[in-house]
Amino acid sequence: MSDVASGSSVRVEIAAVGAQRPPVMEALEQAFVVHRVYEAADPLAMLREIGPRIRGVASHGMAGLSRAQIELMPNLEICAINGVGLETTDLPMCRERGITVTIAPVLYDDVADLAVALALAACRKIPAGDRFVREGAWQGGARFELGRKLTGMRVGVLGLGRIGREVAHRLAAFKTTIGYFDPVRQDAPYQAWPSAVELAQNSDLLVLCAAGGPKGSGAPLVPKEVIEALGPRGIFVNIARGWLVDEQALVDALVHGRLGAAGLDVFYDEPRVPEPLLNLPNVVLTPHIASSTEETMGAMGDCVVGNLVDWFAGRGARTAVS
Repeated sequence: MSDVASGSSVRVEIAAVGAQRPPVMEALEQAFVVHRVYEAADPLAMLREIGPRIRGVASHGMAGLSRAQIELMPNLEICAINGVGLETTDLPMCRERGITVTIAPVLYDDVADLAVALALAACRKIPAGDRFVREGAWQGGARFELGRKLTGMRVGVLGLGRIGREVAHRLAAFKTTIGYFDPVRQDAPYQAWPSAVELAQNSDLLVLCAAGGPKGSGAPLVPKEVIEALGPRGIFVNIARGWLVDEQALVDALVHGRLGAAGLDVFYDEPRVPEPLLNLPNVVLTPHIASSTEETMGAMGDCVVGNLVDWFAGRGARTAVS
């Protein structure tokens, strides 16, 4: 019987290598001895000291679990990710070592909701309209510029996984025509295009929903050619990862009018946002909040805690991916 299940005075030690919200940390600390590795000035140095005692890890999608970290924890059994992104986790090494990796697959609705919100905000220029009212321009007699009509647009979904399908389902309610590109042909009632460039050429609105590799691991999924193919009337929304886009090409196209507008929740070097984007009226910016609702943050935290508690109680992981 495990230490958690038996109530033994010897408590399981886990490492928080990615920051967790306070309620999650409190729940973990009730069940385990938790080492806050993410707070250390030198996290790897801390793991060299405590690593052999660590049996579980709590992380999040942006922090993941690296090969260097795994090598310092020879007795690691499970890594619970607060999120669904796995591109920063060394899954091959986890499989080699027999480490179970879990995710928190409860955020798809929120991410899709934000994609629609960004699309609407970019089309109808909602942030600019808000500033227009607050700064007194409306009372001064000025007329606000015209926006774009989302209803009836041609929508391209780049990556038709769980999130991409939720985005397509929502945007279908706006009487849109939906196409997609995915390296794996999907069984879906939407038109499949043979490349991201051709999808962009045939879209008014392009939404990036794809998963990708770690930062710097390969060419961006949205290179300059895709951005240029979308064109000066095109609108681009990104709720995936900032490094999946050629950000320099995106900024240049927005600044010089070769791309019509953008709604961006993620960036290449968060929390740093390219300076030119901050003053562009045709860009809507949010601080990586796609899953940031009270309900979903609570459910994600429950996944992290539940996976670790159940594992060490001998019941197995709830949402294992490997």
